[in-house]
Amino acid sequence: MNVDSAQTAGWRAPWLAAAVPAAILAVCTVGAPAFASSNHKLAISPARGTPAASPETQISILGVKPHRIRSVRATGTATGSHPGSLRRYSDARGASFIPREPFTEGERVKLVVRIRHRPPERRSFTIAHLGPIQPPLNLTKQQPGKLQHFISRPELLPPRINVHKRGTTRGRVFLTPLPSPVVHPGGGLTINPVGPGGPMISDGKGNLIWFRQLDPPNVAANLRLQRYGGRRVLTWWQGGVTPSAFGLGKGVIANRSYRTVETVHAGNGYEMDIHELTLAPGGRALFTVYSPILVHLPGTPPGELSPLLDSIVQEVDIRTGLVMWEWHSYGHIPLADSYATPENSRSYDAFHLNSIQALPRGRVLLSARDTSAIYKVDRASGRILWTLGGKASDFRLGRDAGFWLQHDAQRLPGHRVSMFDDQAGPPQEAPASRGLVLALDRRRATARVDATYLRSDHTSAQSEGSVQTRPHGNVFVGFGSTPFFSEFSAGGRLLYDASLPKDDGSYRVYRHGWWATPRTRPAATVRRTSASRVSVFASWNGATAVDRWQVLAGPTAGALHAIGSAPSDGFETHIRLPSSASTFKVSALDAQGHVLASSRRTHAS
Repeated sequence: MNVDSAQTAGWRAPWLAAAVPAAILAVCTVGAPAFASSNHKLAISPARGTPAASPETQISILGVKPHRIRSVRATGTATGSHPGSLRRYSDARGASFIPREPFTEGERVKLVVRIRHRPPERRSFTIAHLGPIQPPLNLTKQQPGKLQHFISRPELLPPRINVHKRGTTRGRVFLTPLPSPVVHPGGGLTINPVGPGGPMISDGKGNLIWFRQLDPPNVAANLRLQRYGGRRVLTWWQGGVTPSAFGLGKGVIANRSYRTVETVHAGNGYEMDIHELTLAPGGRALFTVYSPILVHLPGTPPGELSPLLDSIVQEVDIRTGLVMWEWHSYGHIPLADSYATPENSRSYDAFHLNSIQALPRGRVLLSARDTSAIYKVDRASGRILWTLGGKASDFRLGRDAGFWLQHDAQRLPGHRVSMFDDQAGPPQEAPASRGLVLALDRRRATARVDATYLRSDHTSAQSEGSVQTRPHGNVFVGFGSTPFFSEFSAGGRLLYDASLPKDDGSYRVYRHGWWATPRTRPAATVRRTSASRVSVFASWNGATAVDRWQVLAGPTAGALHAIGSAPSDGFETHIRLPSSASTFKVSALDAQGHVLASSRRTHAS
């Protein structure tokens, strides 16, 4: 399914703040040993005046040595004082105060944080009235004709990839297949799953390299290469997706053998959303959270609460799982800035954050689909420093620089911002979706088109999409809810073009260099075609260094010898050989002829 497409008539929408009484604060005095200093500005979450904090919220204190935090007092208007404990972050840049008991929905919390050599930090925030969360969609149907099938790995069912233009570009393609919904005029959604979801890597020819197949209702998103602990790692999100198009899941970090080294969970009682998972230096993860809440909307009777879907940014210390920073769209982005309304958005998804980029000096860049705007936010204050696009843009947009329902906003060198400009709605603002790079002039407060990247058939994506600027200057574009992904030169010339099957898409698509050796064994299936001949099928899910396959056979497991070999040919290599043996095994060889790994012994069927 397409995690961003409209829900009824094709949208999501804003909410208005519910006025619920305020109150917080708990008491804790802590003494702790000295830790390394931090150059970050002090940021306390929930931010001052937050109107919809979680009842299970931590008090996150970022940018100060833990031993300098003298006490934290949190007092709720309904629940009174909340004692708790202080737990420091793994990089010693702060600590979280963990109340022993949760706060009560609707109460106001008063907070006092005392830090040595600073005046007391006093603030208040309000606890949300929580709305119901729908169970994930259970996408169990399949379209077998659009899937790849392997004799050596019959349980793996990745979608087929068609390469329309191969070119000379390099790198593996990183995808996360998702069924693309069809939004009908006037509302209604049809979803036709192609096959199971999961993180997937293919080569430039469309051959599968690796697929970690997930069981429904779980799907995956955002498979890409990042750095963690000084090493390159695979990261992705996996979980279920609700009918309101947000995710309930977790983040996964895996090494070069595809072994999971860390699992990242949201804190404060939330689950991680599908739209973003980005790693930052110091072992931090930033991601989106969607929280259904109930608020009082203008024009409704006093005391009446209506649904609103809050979009949240969370920063978590991966090693400890503690929340280091949290930011809510509700309370920072005016509901009037949204193009969504309670009438055109089933869950009133007013903001729909879909990308986060950590910037220097404690800032983050956020993209909100349903305001068609990009925001630069200061962590310490929570303040929006500037807005690009939408109803309240701080920049005057030049010719063709306007964008609509954008995704994957990234700050680039030279005061530029890239994004995937969906434009296609609904409602539709332009005939085609595009990769877009804008050049910003802060002094003149203008934004002009620096580059655009379009497919020649004017591909139109209702949602999703990504733009990756590669190190050599090429630009790799994933066309979101459509099946297409393409690589362009910096000047916009199409170099590579491929697609998943119809009804399938990938929330984002990336291209990276990738070499891996799995810890698993290769797989082999042997079929006897006559009394004296066999067909051998060999594969090794995730391996990138296999040059040839060697087949060994014999009358018993202890008497195997090589009977032939063949060059590796895509994910599964078919080798036809003369043999009347009863026992077989295959070995994966590298370019120098060294054995990388061998399969288990098997018998011909």
